[in-house]
Amino acid sequence: MTTSTAGRPEGRTGQAQVLNEKEMKQVLQFINGGNHPERNTGIVTLSFYLGLRAKELAALKVADVFEQGAIKKVLRLVASYTKGAVHRDVSLENKAVVKALTDYLTERRTDDSTTFSLDSPLFRSQKGTAFSANAMVRVLGDIYKKAGFKNASSHSGRRSLITKLAYQGIDLNSVRQIAGHSSISTTQRYIDDNPHRIAEILKSI
Repeated sequence: MTTSTAGRPEGRTGQAQVLNEKEMKQVLQFINGGNHPERNTGIVTLSFYLGLRAKELAALKVADVFEQGAIKKVLRLVASYTKGAVHRDVSLENKAVVKALTDYLTERRTDDSTTFSLDSPLFRSQKGTAFSANAMVRVLGDIYKKAGFKNASSHSGRRSLITKLAYQGIDLNSVRQIAGHSSISTTQRYIDDNPHRIAEILKSI
């Protein structure tokens, strides 16, 4: 009998699959043809481009990202949202993030024109209620699995962002702050080992 660990596919003990930009586009194309495309695009985009955890995605309220008719410049993840109960600020100025949130909230405001509330959950279940952290883990896992990435999980977006930044040469302390890790050693464990990249580096020496 296998057990399920949040952020990992059931029955696996390895880390979540890292996806590149091309693979993430495949995931988003799949989402566009399915149910709740705007909502699910928002969830995956915030995971992949901001590195948010499932718990953080589930805890967000509309007011965290939206004010005075526009997307905020900065998302403040309050301590109650985060792992370790330490707040952090995350920039919302990435173009893909702004578009995903704008499209989703435009749909929300149209559908809920009389009940749209800044205090409501940002991402809602089919019943209109907030997701639990475990439910958000399942949502992300199901999206990746149905899109054809069976080894991806709710941690894939987060690992993908950290790996991408590290390979771009961003200093690890900055990556640590973006990820909200307490130590660089934790951040290093998220970086995917890529033998093809190592081979290319050695060729260029």
